[in-house]
Amino acid sequence: MIEQTPQSSASPGAADQALSTAPTEPDIPGISRRGLLKGAAAGAASLGALGGTLAQSSNVAASSHHQGTPGSAPINIEFPRGGQLQEYWFQADSFFHNVMPAGVDGMTGATFMPDQTSYWAIGYRAFTPGWSKPLPGDDNIGPNTGIPGPIIRGQVGDTIRVHFRNNNTHYKTPHSISVHALYYGMENDGGWAWMFKDRPGTAINFGESYTYEWKAIPRSVGTWPYHDHSKHFDPGRGIVVMEAGAELGLFGMIAITDQNTPKVDKEFAVIWHTLYAGDIPGLSQEFHCFDGFAYLGNTPTMRAKVGQRVRWRVVALGNDFHTFHIHGHTWLFNGRYDDTIVFGPGTTLTFDYVEDAPGTWYYHCHVPMHVMGAGMGGMIGLYIVS
Repeated sequence: MIEQTPQSSASPGAADQALSTAPTEPDIPGISRRGLLKGAAAGAASLGALGGTLAQSSNVAASSHHQGTPGSAPINIEFPRGGQLQEYWFQADSFFHNVMPAGVDGMTGATFMPDQTSYWAIGYRAFTPGWSKPLPGDDNIGPNTGIPGPIIRGQVGDTIRVHFRNNNTHYKTPHSISVHALYYGMENDGGWAWMFKDRPGTAINFGESYTYEWKAIPRSVGTWPYHDHSKHFDPGRGIVVMEAGAELGLFGMIAITDQNTPKVDKEFAVIWHTLYAGDIPGLSQEFHCFDGFAYLGNTPTMRAKVGQRVRWRVVALGNDFHTFHIHGHTWLFNGRYDDTIVFGPGTTLTFDYVEDAPGTWYYHCHVPMHVMGAGMGGMIGLYIVS
């Protein structure tokens, strides 16, 4: 458990702003780096029973005043008042996973055997308090089957607390949770490096647990990834892989809204990622995946109805750039209508439209080799509108 640090109040109404200066850590010879602000969440009212849902809520109100480096002007960060505490219990589990359970590529008719498409994966799953039992999947957290991890949701002003336990019984390697776009201090970063190997929260060993806290501030609104950012390790091919835990499946999505976020009737959340045969034993080729599955007939099928307001939340992870495309559709994105958008590792897409095109459509990457190529492919799925 991380102790909460008392916070002093910023001036009411101060604008949320980009950070330009921050307290620095003790210098390390020969290394120059930017200081990072230490953020802390405010206290929360006592929690009630989970009652079948993932996130518990209690009133949280917080604002913070941080001093900059000596001689600099103080930095004021205004945290919106009246937020909720969103509390989760996550566990990293290892499991044997088949990326093509149907065994057939629905685009070409090519067949695959399980020993060509299966590997030892690791994924985050959400549990009831105290890691008593896994939560059932639903529209709020997603399928909760491990790949992807549960969706973390919050509104501006919320404090997000995740109790994390490492139960990776196969690899028994350290893991962590590193989030994008939320506000936090160094003890909640989750990013491991040898030169900071003793920093808390960056390498949670097998059988151990750790509690992270992050804050949703105005510039957190949108879709973001979270993923393992702990020690790099060899999954079994004889090479140490950067963010191996994330490649094996330790990743998920964060969805943050505010009072200006429109309501929608249907939300699709999907993570695009790649499994590299050179890194992972058991795979016969590179698999370009949606949520841990590859090729038509195996990837998730999305369903909507004419007249519904639809929102897509899409995250890309891995080493590849992709182009998101849906047949039969256009949507307004960054001030223009589009039907194909380029995005790359660590980036996200969020867009809405009102559905008006009935049919059975494809959503896919428009890089041809990512759909079907020599020694790779799989990034295509069905989108059915009734």
